Amino acid sequence: MKKLILLIVTLFGPAHGQLAAQSTTTNPLQHQFTYSIIESDAENLSLVADIKNLVVSSTLLADATPFALWSPVDKPDDAPFAGLDSNQVILMLAWDQPAADRVSSVETVLRSLSGVSSVSTRVYTPLYLTDGLNVPTDSGFYVHRDEFYKAENVDDVFRLSREAWVTFEPAFGVKVVGLFREIPEQDGVARLNRIFWYPDFAGWQNSRNFEIDPESQRRFQERRQYQVEGSGIAFATDRVPMP
Repeated sequence: MKKLILLIVTLFGPAHGQLAAQSTTTNPLQHQFTYSIIESDAENLSLVADIKNLVVSSTLLADATPFALWSPVDKPDDAPFAGLDSNQVILMLAWDQPAADRVSSVETVLRSLSGVSSVSTRVYTPLYLTDGLNVPTDSGFYVHRDEFYKAENVDDVFRLSREAWVTFEPAFGVKVVGLFREIPEQDGVARLNRIFWYPDFAGWQNSRNFEIDPESQRRFQERRQYQVEGSGIAFATDRVPMP
């Protein structure tokens, strides 16, 4: 049986909209995320069921709000990024406590699932959330991409990204889910994790045709100049409904 790698991104905070004006309590952009990689020998379907049940029933996760459960998606073998195997999934949860304080409890409860052999976790803070603590899209082709930049350049990278998305999203019928920054930083280098939705792999391919939208192409090229060489690792998923 293949080992299962379960990537878990845990988002801390109640489910409110992105802007402070939309929330009567806290701004989602003030929350934090954990990103946990889990290995298991369990089958995909049984593990998905176990995760859904765990989110609902576990006392350790009692304060969690489901954000997203990512699943494998079909892609060509020659696609320029990895994909989840048939026995891999990704979970995102929302919390109202600091991420670092919850990592130990989250890993403990995840290791209690049948077949899980290891869990490792990163912590992120959101720079941008399209729809607060909600994923703005359903099934489709999601690309999760990690890129590294010098910390001093993150503001420019974020600005260029926002400017590019204004034309990029409508031009290709795609949607950004969110942009996240790992904490703490390592030696002045920031890891940014970006999740983007496409209707399918063909939609992703079409979005590479920048002649359709030269405005976003110009900003993406400028942003690429800040990227640390060798970074930009990506993988593709679909999405499973959560409770």
